[in-house]
Amino acid sequence: MISNNQFKAKFENFHNKSTNTQNVTRFIHASDIHLGSHQYRKEFRSDDFIRAFQEILELAIKHYVNFIILGGDVFTSLEMLPGNLTKIVDILRDFKEFINGSILIIAIEGNHDIRKFSRGIRFERRGQSWLKLLNSLGLIILLDADLEAPQEEIFEPYNFDINKGGKIQIKNIVIYGTRYLGEQPISFLSNIRKAIIKKSELFNILLQHFGIEGQMDNVPGIKLEYIQPLRHRIDYLALGHFHKQFILEDWIYNPGSSEAVCSMDNSYKRGVFLVEISRRFDRFVKKVEIIQLVNRKYLWETIYINFEMRNKHEIEKFIIDKLKSSVRYLNYDFHPSTPQMPILYLILKGIEPSKLCRINEKDLRIKICEILPIVDVRIYQKFVKSLKTLDNYILT
Repeated sequence: MISNNQFKAKFENFHNKSTNTQNVTRFIHASDIHLGSHQYRKEFRSDDFIRAFQEILELAIKHYVNFIILGGDVFTSLEMLPGNLTKIVDILRDFKEFINGSILIIAIEGNHDIRKFSRGIRFERRGQSWLKLLNSLGLIILLDADLEAPQEEIFEPYNFDINKGGKIQIKNIVIYGTRYLGEQPISFLSNIRKAIIKKSELFNILLQHFGIEGQMDNVPGIKLEYIQPLRHRIDYLALGHFHKQFILEDWIYNPGSSEAVCSMDNSYKRGVFLVEISRRFDRFVKKVEIIQLVNRKYLWETIYINFEMRNKHEIEKFIIDKLKSSVRYLNYDFHPSTPQMPILYLILKGIEPSKLCRINEKDLRIKICEILPIVDVRIYQKFVKSLKTLDNYILT
């Protein structure tokens, strides 16, 4: 019987050596993968997020890590196309089979993991999530704590018989984790700190899903000062939630999203952290490497229309001819499934077209995608009504 395991072709000579050295532990820290995103209702974009997830698993194999931690928003919502879920389950099953279960995937629920997206509803009872399904299938380890329990019972060791627990120890590293606790989980941090035991021979990781104030413009987060008390108990605070990558004070780490969920994400530094923890002279030494994933390309173009057009077809031809000139370097042989085929963000500026020349964005988008090697186009019309303000407007 021929195996169709999708990891075998890339790693024919793989043999697990991650457990050979007791004093060295490697792991990958990723977050905000947003599996199930159907951005712009394009199947190719949906596959981009799944491809990024598979790349994370391949990096884990390539670097012989001991485990992977996922800081929430592994899925984009509870609404999932059956075909996409099947792909994800197949990838995880192939991964587990290929590495013979030697690399554990440890996750927590983020706000998107528990959200029914189309109605904007979050399930406060947390009775449902795709991560819970993957956990029940034995494909991941989903951590959560009972913050209402007595201090010594908040983080129960993960029980593989019932697929439940708030912490897990791998070699000399202990990973603690809780579900998403809201935008301002300050009231829970005291209980979390008290429940975590710090021992000199153990390296503590806390997996959380929240942002830090000031790391993203106009996005709320927790003040850094409120987190500082955790530093005496936690060696590595593994965050998710903000799609922008940051490292603070050499103990707070946020890798950013694995794929751009919106146009703004493309301007952020994002990726995953490859972390190596070693034990030397009775202390832990930490080495963190930033790895950027292979993501869909984004292209921004601005076209100025500073004279009147006679009809809609003329203005469409003008725009397409301009684009042909500016993107002539693109490879027309690329298939849309290839990340090198970009998404185009097109800004139109100048004199506002007359009623006869009004731009139908849907029609223009279809024509651009048919003519140019572009996966999809987002069009932003920023016209002015008269020539009086045009010169000043072009400069903005």
